[in-house]
Amino acid sequence: MFRFPYPAATRLSLVDLDDVGEAAAVVLTQDGHGGATYELVGTPALSQTEVASALSAALGRGVRAEDEPLAAWEARARASGMGEYERATLAAMFRYYAERGLIGNPNTLRWLLGRAPTDLASFFERERLQSES
Repeated sequence: MFRFPYPAATRLSLVDLDDVGEAAAVVLTQDGHGGATYELVGTPALSQTEVASALSAALGRGVRAEDEPLAAWEARARASGMGEYERATLAAMFRYYAERGLIGNPNTLRWLLGRAPTDLASFFERERLQSES
C-alpha cells in the first residue's frame, strides 16, 4: 500500500535528489547562474495512482494507492514522536497539495543536466537494484 494524506487524484511533479545534486554541481561550478532561481522537477505531474502503478511495475507486485484523512496522518505522526512544528509544517504542505497539487516543468532540469531528468520508472529500478546489493 502507498498511503498519503491528500486525494489520490492529486498531481505532483517529482524529482530525483541525485538529479538535484548534479544540477547544483553545474550551477556552483559553471558561470552564468549568478542570481538565478531554478524550480527543479523531473517528472510531469503524476497522480498518486500513477505513482503506485509505477511502483507496482518496479516491484513486480501490486501496490495500491490509498489516501487517508489528514487527521489520521497527524495522529500517526504524533504517535511516532514527530514534533509539533514538523507535523504542522507537513500538514500545511499536504493541505496545499490537496488544493493545488505541485505541478512543474522538467525542461529547466533537462537544460541544466544536458540530458533528460530521471523518470519515475528509472528511479524505482535504480533504488530496487541498490536495495538488493
